[in-house]
Amino acid sequence: MRAFTLSLRQLKTHYFAVYGVFGCVSPYISVYLRDVKSLAPAQLGVIFAAGQIGVFILPVAMTFLADRYRLVAPLLIALFAINTVAMAGLSFAWGFWACLVCIFFNQLANQPQMALSDGLFFSLQSDPHQPRTPYPQVRVWGTFGFICPSLLIFALFPWGGLHLVPYMAIVCALLGLLNASRMPRRRPATTTTATRLPTLDAARLLLRPSLALFCTGIGCLLVTNAAYYGFYPLYLTQEMGIPARWVGLIANLGVVLEIGYMLMFERLRSLLGLHGLILLGASAILLRMTLLGFVAHPAAAVGLQATHGLTVIGVLIAPLMHVNAQVVSDSYRSSVQGLYAMFVVGVSSIFGNYVAGHLVEQFGLVTLYQLASGFALFGLLLVSGSLYAQRSPR
Repeated sequence: MRAFTLSLRQLKTHYFAVYGVFGCVSPYISVYLRDVKSLAPAQLGVIFAAGQIGVFILPVAMTFLADRYRLVAPLLIALFAINTVAMAGLSFAWGFWACLVCIFFNQLANQPQMALSDGLFFSLQSDPHQPRTPYPQVRVWGTFGFICPSLLIFALFPWGGLHLVPYMAIVCALLGLLNASRMPRRRPATTTTATRLPTLDAARLLLRPSLALFCTGIGCLLVTNAAYYGFYPLYLTQEMGIPARWVGLIANLGVVLEIGYMLMFERLRSLLGLHGLILLGASAILLRMTLLGFVAHPAAAVGLQATHGLTVIGVLIAPLMHVNAQVVSDSYRSSVQGLYAMFVVGVSSIFGNYVAGHLVEQFGLVTLYQLASGFALFGLLLVSGSLYAQRSPR
């Protein structure tokens, strides 16, 4: 196998840009749609859920192309171009349907970018000519990307307010597009040729009983994450009375701490194993939902950001590594990430956002998080049962 010409620097920049777009949208979009576009909470839930529908199409399709035809640059350029057009459209959109279309296409592109990023990294690391690099040390550049746009929006808020959100996302998408244009067009052929349907090989892996139970439990935890990411900004402004300008900065408090957890990942992994890290992250999600639902106080609402890094490494990072460790052939490695994004991340996000929006509309934000804490407990129990039956890779 010849060395892959993609450099780690290009991959780090890619993570930075992908999560930069996400970092513009995630902390601010619910407040942006409420205050700038005058939409109601139930409408927000439908928009966020619809935005995840694309996860049933593109992650699997894109990762199939990545495995079957080894495409790199063409896929990434197209997806960043969609981000750019969608965010430009959102800046001019008005009304429920126009906003829904723009968010839909932005998410349509963003979800497969994440799956492709992870599949690209794991493929890169499978090349014996490449230096061994721990996943978190590359993925942490996504964290940096998430932080920077929010800091810029906060600094420029007096001059543009929430109207800055889509424009900052466009800047990040253009950075990603430029970086992708310098990447290789294809990955080199491997010693294991991809089958005509690598997606089927990936499905067989994920449908193994213990792994299917694991994915179901992680999906339950991600359902509560959807309620958190989509409506936590509203909770801060509406329930806690915190001005909208501070929402991104508060969100980034947890993300800054996340950097420390990322850099400590290998040490924590050697101490706890992947199983221990996953259970720790799941417990952190349960704690976060409990604080939001039963301790309605500004100090608790802001202080829970201390748990954010644990939820990221435990429920967003370690499970990917756990699933990737089960892959025995590079011929369907990206497709596993695509199916995982589709059935675990996608289904949970659609269900979580849709139900959360209607619960907020009918019962309020506090009730939403009280119910989410129960769902998080259920997810923790499922994951615990699955991992109990498996051996933790170290």
